[in-house]
Parts: sequence; C-alpha cells; structure tokens
Amino acid sequence: MKQINIGIIGFGTIGSAVVRAIKKNKSIFKKRTGWHINLAAVCDKNPELFRNSKLNKGIIKKKADDIINNPAIDIVIELIGGIYPAKEIIAGALKNKKYVITANKALLSNYKSELFRIASDNNVGLYFESSVMAGAPLIKVLREGLIANRIESIWGIINGTSNYILSSMHNEGVKFKEALVESQRKGFAESKYSLDVEGIDSAHKLAIISSLAFGQDIKLKDIYVEGIMNISSADIMYAKEVGYTVKLLAIAKNLRDSIEVRVHPTLLPKGHILSNVNGAYNAIYIRSDLAGDLFLYGQGAGGDSTSSGIIGDIYNVISDMEKDKFRKLTLLTSSLSRPKRIREIDEIESCYYIRFMAIDNPGVLAKISGILGKHKISIASVIQKARRKVRAVPIIMLIHRAKERSLRKALAEINKLSAIKAKPVAIKIEQERQL
Repeated sequence: MKQINIGIIGFGTIGSAVVRAIKKNKSIFKKRTGWHINLAAVCDKNPELFRNSKLNKGIIKKKADDIINNPAIDIVIELIGGIYPAKEIIAGALKNKKYVITANKALLSNYKSELFRIASDNNVGLYFESSVMAGAPLIKVLREGLIANRIESIWGIINGTSNYILSSMHNEGVKFKEALVESQRKGFAESKYSLDVEGIDSAHKLAIISSLAFGQDIKLKDIYVEGIMNISSADIMYAKEVGYTVKLLAIAKNLRDSIEVRVHPTLLPKGHILSNVNGAYNAIYIRSDLAGDLFLYGQGAGGDSTSSGIIGDIYNVISDMEKDKFRKLTLLTSSLSRPKRIREIDEIESCYYIRFMAIDNPGVLAKISGILGKHKISIASVIQKARRKVRAVPIIMLIHRAKERSLRKALAEINKLSAIKAKPVAIKIEQERQL
C-alpha cells in the first residue's frame, strides 16, 4: 500500500474538520486511489485546541517549522488564514520541496503569482480548490474542464453570510440587523463579519477565479467593491414588487479590450437562476464560447464541505507526483501576451434601480427627470408611493442602460434639491439572457 504523509498547520474550525474527515473517510479514499493518507503532524499556536482532540500526542507540534522542516512530510496543508504568517509558511514549505494545499483566499488574491513562481522554481505545486465555494469543484472546472474555452463572463454568489442575510430580508421581510444576528446564531457569520457584508471576502475569491478564467493576474486592488450594509428592507420590498431579487454578486467580464471585475449588490430578474439561490449557499454562472452556459451550486463554507475540497486536492497532489510533474498555474495566470486594461467602475454601463425620498410637491418629479435627461439618462419606469405633503415618500425609478459616471453626477445634483430628504439609493441591474 502506498502512503502520503501530510502535516496540517492550523487546528481551528477548518483544521479540526479536515482531521475528522480524513479519519472518517480515509478508507474510501484508499479504496478509490490505492493510497493511505497518513496524518503525520498537526500544529497550532493555541495548545488548548488539542485538549479534547484525541490525537496521538506524538503528532502534535508546537511550531510550523516542525512541519515545514520535517523531511518525512510530503504535503503541508495551511489552514491558519490571513496574510501573515501564512505567506511565510507557504513559501517556506514550497522552498523545502513540499506540495502545499491551502484554502486561504485572502492570501491568494494578492500573492498568487509570487507563490506560484516559488512553487515552479522548486518543482512542486500549490493547490487551492477550497479557496472558493469550499467543496464545489469550481477551481477544477476552470483549470481543466474549460481549458480550451474563452470564458466570457462570470456571475457568482460566493459569500454565504451575505446571501443568507439578503435571502432572509427578501423571503421573511426582516431588517438587515435582524438577519445578521440570525446568521451569527446559526454559525454562518462570525463575530467579525465585516469582510462578508462589506464584500471583501467575495472580492478575494473573485480575484482568484477571474485570474484563472481570463489568464491575467488580477489582484484585490483591481476590483470595485461595494457591500450590502446600506441595503434596506424597503429596497428589498420595492425590488420584489417590480420583479427583482437583490443579491451580492461577484461579476467578471472578459471584454474585447478590457476586463470588468466588481462586487456589489445587484438586482436580478426573479426568473434568473441565481435569484433562486437562497440561504448560505453559493453558486457560479459561467458563460464560455465552447461549453456555453454552466451553473455550479453548493455549500460555500463550513468544515465538511471545505474538507471535501482539501482532500480532493490531496488526490490532485498524488496524481501529479505519480506523473512526476505539477500543475503550473503560471501558465494560466500569465497566458496573455499583453494584459488587458481593468475598467474603472465609472466606465461601466448598466441598468439601475433608483430610490429617491422626496416631499411630494408639484414639479419635483419633473425636476428629477430633467436632471437625469440632462445627463442623457433615460427612465424605463416610475413608481411613486402614496402622497404625503409633509413627510418624504419614495419614488422608485428603473433606468435604461447608462454610464456609471453620468448617473453619479446626476444623483449628486438631484441630492441638492430641497425636496430630496435622503441620499438617493442606486443599485445596478443585470439583465443578461438566462440559462
């Protein structure tokens, strides 16, 4: 029987789940691959995490170097998260000729090319299936299944916490804070939830998958990011009335001379396949020239689903070792002779949902329409709620395709009108053809 020796650095929620999964399903893995996974070492800076782990004391290590420098270990699995010291740990393991598996999307979003280069220089590989959509094999689809395709666009719901919050607001009519508290109670949102609701987690993941899809190293700084904190239950309700659902979308488009990469709340028609992705689930909708439209759906987080992707990567390592080669991600992240320009958010064109809060005096709607027209922005439809002469009432507009730059200028001008009593809310609409 052949054996692969692994060392795990980080024994928190995910690290402990990976250990449990290996113990539970190693016989299935052995039966299907002919290889035995040997857990050779585990370390974490917090020794209390091992108190009830039932691990053999001989494999528990105090320092990451005890794993990185162990000549018997074939694969190092980094599960501590964050940038530092994870970057040094991964680089050190690669330089010591170890294959590395990670789920660290924050690190990869900014330093993937540097780490791939270190792996290439040392003739080993860096594997990261669980960095996006946990156990769903999205990375494998992009790296292998669509290798001959020109990927045209990607729309993704790739943060479970935000999707749970927006789904609750849409389906149950609750407010943002109520939905957030419930998502924390159910374990979808952590106490430090800002990366989720501010869109940063989705942007980390989009940097990874857009780089693979478009053959260009796209970093976090290249991505426009807008979170969901300012989405009100009123906007969810009004969007629902006109046939739309609000989702936090990660969007990447491969245009003729440029690339769009952005994360923001988006209105989708209620019949769109992504509109029906609810709760903490993730989904990706990919359009390519040969395979056409593809849809991938699954758990976006959690110990079990992440463990599935990590153990899948263990097999990918074994497969490459048996072939005496590794997967050169540099070929995918640098495949363009001349990198395309990343479009600024001001340049994009989109349809829009806009909500104004205005005192319903004669001529107010005409003034708003006039300012929009001056900036060459065309109105598709208007909904004005019941009249109140003293309190502000909502005016809902759906706008035909317009430049973001023009819309921002128009809204800034409208916001100065004395009848406008709150900053206008604008949410982009995606109306691409559907699966």
